[in-house]
Amino acid sequence: MPLGRQRPSLATVRRWVRLQLTGEGADCVGDVLLVVNELVSNAYRYTSEPSFLRVVVEQSKIRVEIAHDAQARPPLRKVSRPQRGYGLVLVARLSDRWGVDRAHGGTVVWADLPRFM
Repeated sequence: MPLGRQRPSLATVRRWVRLQLTGEGADCVGDVLLVVNELVSNAYRYTSEPSFLRVVVEQSKIRVEIAHDAQARPPLRKVSRPQRGYGLVLVARLSDRWGVDRAHGGTVVWADLPRFM
């Protein structure tokens, strides 16, 4: 899903993700939607322009990727306020693995979630 300066609503993003996950179980879809919500929100909050969101369904996992122009690795912070700071903590807890890769002058933040079969 292409992203850009005009931030799509999170509802639009979630609808697109649900289409990518047609046929997957409700628990799996719910976890992926939470991870996508956090990664997209963070990308718009902390970078100037996210470029794309990708969801890849593989045999044993679902990979979520979001690319943006920031060079710094997003920090996994201690939660300091009740309303904020849980984004990457949720991503880390819901995914088997997550990480950051440098690509094309920017960054791709990814998370691998288990695919319940």
